[in-house]
Amino acid sequence: MAEQVAKLKKKQWYPILAPKQFDNVVIGETLVYEPNAMLGKTLSHSLMNLTNDPKRQNINIHFRIVEIEGDKAKTNIVGYEIVPSSVKRFVRRASEKMDMSFNCETADNVFLRVKPLVIARSDVKGSIAAKMRNNIISFVTKTIKKISYEEFLGDLITRKLQGAMRETLSKIYPVKVCEIRYAGIEVREKPQEIKAEAQAAQAE
Repeated sequence: MAEQVAKLKKKQWYPILAPKQFDNVVIGETLVYEPNAMLGKTLSHSLMNLTNDPKRQNINIHFRIVEIEGDKAKTNIVGYEIVPSSVKRFVRRASEKMDMSFNCETADNVFLRVKPLVIARSDVKGSIAAKMRNNIISFVTKTIKKISYEEFLGDLITRKLQGAMRETLSKIYPVKVCEIRYAGIEVREKPQEIKAEAQAAQAE
């Protein structure tokens, strides 16, 4: 018991800072024995609190602790996500929901999983729906490939990316909702893992 008490006394509180995109504000704190134990840990924070904008309360930003400097833990942004309850509210009857998930890469080689959500103003099927889906994937993939990860985050948080996507799609069919419901960094699969998966699929 005495040893446990002694260990507890050695723990210290460390503030966790957001990266420069959010002016390095404190987004949390944690109690640990060793500061390096925090490395790699993740946490989420509401975009409303980070921007002081109540309209952004339905979005969470995901962070990962990547560096310890003095008595502070520094983070990088690893994800952006609209909370599931808000996604459900977007969907209404008599409308076409296009919910996709695919990988793409930024100009500085950050590998991402991106999940756009587009809802047309009325039911749309057949060739028009297929064209819209193809245009969503093409637009997002090509746009992200031209910019750095930091620029991508800025365009996503300020809704510049969503606005440009809406403008492009509205030329095909009227759009009611145009969002990126999730975007996050992913570990790129190794070539041998991709090959093994392809061989397994062929064998089935």
